[in-house]
Amino acid sequence: MGSSGFSFIGRVLVLLQLLVIIYAWGKEGHHATCKIAEGLLSEDAAAAVKVLLPKYADGDLASVCSWADEIKHNYHWRWSGPLHYVDTPDFRCNYEYC
Repeated sequence: MGSSGFSFIGRVLVLLQLLVIIYAWGKEGHHATCKIAEGLLSEDAAAAVKVLLPKYADGDLASVCSWADEIKHNYHWRWSGPLHYVDTPDFRCNYEYC
């Protein structure tokens, strides 16, 4: 295999690594993040969240955390895209809502 063969294999490996990064969060990542966030809520906040959750969630925030990803390609929910994330400046660990 010549140098062009190694170059091709190298490109394929880089692309495969990018695919893993792109799909890394998925439903499992959202579920884990929500479980962590749920554990950090105050008692009052946790109670308020449980009131807001749909009945099928059975009081579990993590069961609905991937909802935004599940509906984002549905035409009727197109308006909700910007609600899925917040852009913050680099190296800032807080967000001030205006």
